[in-house]
Amino acid sequence: MKEELELLQSELNKSYNELLNIESNKITVEPDFTFESNIELKDKDRSCKIYPFFFSEIPKYVFEWDDCPIFEISSTDIKRQGEIIIDWVLEKSIPSKIQTQFPEIELNELAKYYENGEGIKGEFIESWNILEEDYNQRLSIEPYEQDRDVIRLMKEMKDFKLDELLRVGTQLSVFILSRSRRHGIDENKPQIRIAFLGASRMKIYSNLKNKKKSLECEVKYEGYLERIVKELLKEKIK
Repeated sequence: MKEELELLQSELNKSYNELLNIESNKITVEPDFTFESNIELKDKDRSCKIYPFFFSEIPKYVFEWDDCPIFEISSTDIKRQGEIIIDWVLEKSIPSKIQTQFPEIELNELAKYYENGEGIKGEFIESWNILEEDYNQRLSIEPYEQDRDVIRLMKEMKDFKLDELLRVGTQLSVFILSRSRRHGIDENKPQIRIAFLGASRMKIYSNLKNKKKSLECEVKYEGYLERIVKELLKEKIK
């Protein structure tokens, strides 16, 4: 496995000597998860991670901006991918320009936000869109009252543009709001957790300013939830 990674890395480096001078040109081997083993080519906030074994014999190239995926390509054409890596990682072309130069690239929704200098805003919005889509799919299979309450509350909060200011996620069906830059949050960090109880009721747990509180109330944004969300918004994005 490592030998194959080293072979691919060597071929890229021989074709493009510039890659030898970037900030990071390394191999990461995951012995228990072969498909996660990768080659990382990174310079400042731009990177490309190559997964030769990602459920396929065709390597997958994931291009990132500040560790956030912007586009990915599966290809066996090392020279073509090398050209894209040089353009993205070293020359730091903006997404719209690199897509024009390499028409096979399909940018994701976050690309426009990063290009406009609004990467964090885009990541937050995406977290809401992904979760809302997930709940809509669940409703189409088996409608649960609690899931309807989640979607209704999310729509209310999006009307206040909170999807641009907060990250949303779930953990064991608990709805989590935070100012966390990335998914995964320490329970001791500022956050709001909501458990949906059915019958348009929810229980809100908050950890703000090192004070933990809980309250059961009606499923709606205005009122208690609005007040503590305003407190959460005072926290810096981390």
